Amino acid sequence: MSFMLKDKGGFLRVLEAVIAILLIAGAVSIILVRNTQKDNSSETIAQIQQIILEEISTNPELRTAVLSEPPNNALLNNTISSLMPPEYSYEFKICSLEEICVLPNPAGYYTKGDIYADEVSIAATLDIAPTDPKRLRLFMWLKE
Repeated sequence: MSFMLKDKGGFLRVLEAVIAILLIAGAVSIILVRNTQKDNSSETIAQIQQIILEEISTNPELRTAVLSEPPNNALLNNTISSLMPPEYSYEFKICSLEEICVLPNPAGYYTKGDIYADEVSIAATLDIAPTDPKRLRLFMWLKE
């Protein structure tokens, strides 16, 4: 009879170990899925930013809007808005190359999530009157 009790105790320990392993594996898989979703979101935002910044840097009218004094923010805002997916908000800032381009308000003012930034430098070409080069920094985040 005592032999049967020992077998049940061993069986329960093995069962507990299997359940513990399943719980740990479940928790790890949930964490991995969440991290993968964040990575996909940041890659998507990076691609959107590259498209918008490339349009601004290659379009002569938009380049002039960045380099003019004062910059033509209305034209730039309309262009960025037309290329921006509706689920994202954005802000942009034009600075000289020596300046540090930052948002005017703390990050928590815009969103509780991550804010992604990318930039492009714009310099005068033969078609544009000589002027100091500038930098346009685009900040993006998911709407809440």
